[in-house]
Amino acid sequence: MSFRLRKAWEMAIDGDVEALRELVAREGAHTLLKRAEMLDAGCSAYLCAAQEDHVPVLEYLWEESGVGPQLALQVDDYGWTPLMTAAYCGRLCAVEWLLADERRCPAEMVRAVSNDGAVTPQSTALHEAARQGHEDIVRLLATRYPNLVPMVDKAGKTAA
Repeated sequence: MSFRLRKAWEMAIDGDVEALRELVAREGAHTLLKRAEMLDAGCSAYLCAAQEDHVPVLEYLWEESGVGPQLALQVDDYGWTPLMTAAYCGRLCAVEWLLADERRCPAEMVRAVSNDGAVTPQSTALHEAARQGHEDIVRLLATRYPNLVPMVDKAGKTAA
């Protein structure tokens, strides 16, 4: 694992936008955010920021790093999207930020996605929030995506 990548990941986890901005300025955003160079189960700095509810980091990576549109399609090694990760972890601010602009969270990214971009039947952000008991996120996602409420995951369960 590259030292500069580990630092970017740690900075995202810590919510340290300024340090991340300096590192990206030195090393280049494309080097730090490529799928092939993600860390820990495929987690990029963007996925880590969603997991930790660090909206300022998400905003920086989306708006200033120069790779924003590519971030919307990032998934980890399990096919989880930033929205699924934030929903599972109960990170309401990150979920709201991701949903506020469809470019940040295209409709197909509400479900697990394989590394080749195909939508999988595994789960949805709604399923994960419901499993963890994050009622505020469940309400938000059920209102935004009512078609997900009756959907059955690979375990045969709905989010209800």
